[in-house]
Amino acid sequence: MSLRLAPVSIALLVAGCGPSPAPPPADMPARTWQYYVAHSEEIEAMQAICRKWSVSDAPAGSQPAVVTGNCRAAAFAKSQLQIAR
Repeated sequence: MSLRLAPVSIALLVAGCGPSPAPPPADMPARTWQYYVAHSEEIEAMQAICRKWSVSDAPAGSQPAVVTGNCRAAAFAKSQLQIAR
């Protein structure tokens, strides 16, 4: 019985292996929430980058500070724009 499970187990292990996608680049300028309020069309693009970083396999401590700061600034600006409506 265990001989029949071995190929299935190996196939499942191999299917889960492979190179993980690289996190998005962090070569971006630092932005403030005021910037995102003034340039609201850039909020969604920044939040897409934030989602890519959050699901990447990169350790949390390896996320560049500019990404963390921009993610927070974009989220706060979005909330401020929603309150102002």
